[in-house]
Amino acid sequence: MQRLTTRAHFNDGLPGDLARQMVQQFCDEHRERCLQAFVYGCLGDHDLLRVCTDAEKYLLMAGLNLLECLANVGANTAP
Repeated sequence: MQRLTTRAHFNDGLPGDLARQMVQQFCDEHRERCLQAFVYGCLGDHDLLRVCTDAEKYLLMAGLNLLECLANVGANTAP
């Protein structure tokens, strides 16, 4: 969760073009692109990508954190 919030804070201060490049790079290099697309699609379907309340913020962060945990589960195991 700390890594996720740090990335969000970092992207928040960037100019528009650079922020779009960072988001594109994050998507292109994600370990689980299909799962990522699914999660963002579900969040978008329920209008949770535009955070309007604290409850929506926590749902968004929980969904993205679960995505990152699943994507990194194999990366942290020793061969």
